[in-house]
Amino acid sequence: MNIYEKMMKITNELGVIEKGLKVEVSKTRSYKAVSERDILDAIKPLEEKYKVYSYPVNRKIVDSGNLVSETDYGTKNTTYLRIETEYAFINIEKPDESITITTYGDGMDTGDKAPGKAMTYADKYALMKAYKISTGDDPDKEASPENGYKKVADRKLNNKEIDILTKTICKYQLTDEDVNKILTKYGYKELEDIDYINYAKIGNEMSKW
Repeated sequence: MNIYEKMMKITNELGVIEKGLKVEVSKTRSYKAVSERDILDAIKPLEEKYKVYSYPVNRKIVDSGNLVSETDYGTKNTTYLRIETEYAFINIEKPDESITITTYGDGMDTGDKAPGKAMTYADKYALMKAYKISTGDDPDKEASPENGYKKVADRKLNNKEIDILTKTICKYQLTDEDVNKILTKYGYKELEDIDYINYAKIGNEMSKW
């Protein structure tokens, strides 16, 4: 069989994969999802049976940055990463025969797990879409929530942060001319115009002026 015939056979034998992962959104809210393990446990025996080997051949970051959300305890920073993955399916009996598909995965984490989450998501959906795996869900039936996040560059300083910069100006006895030079360097006219992404840089520069 060629690679197309083999993948069609695998697709026909897979069927629906049940959701075995419980995702905790908050203390009172959770949902069920299909985990990477669910997918791999279903696919690996069939790929072995039909002699197909699949793996990610190439990855690249297409978007990244820091996200910020306001909580009862202050500002929470979250790393955001979007990865493009090329996933290949090789006919082991004819190694020069393959199919490559492209998928994307997003990862968000307050620590260092954003890359891993993005790669796992991209790989999981590469397999799901290539083999037309059904989970019983339709992602278009509900709108995606914003979750209170904004890109850091989109958020202006809050009153507390402006107050800190004002105290820095007073502490180091900066003149209006000094402040204007610093703001102009970053493309701002007033303290209230400053984006959060440049907040630390401007504060640091004021302390060294």
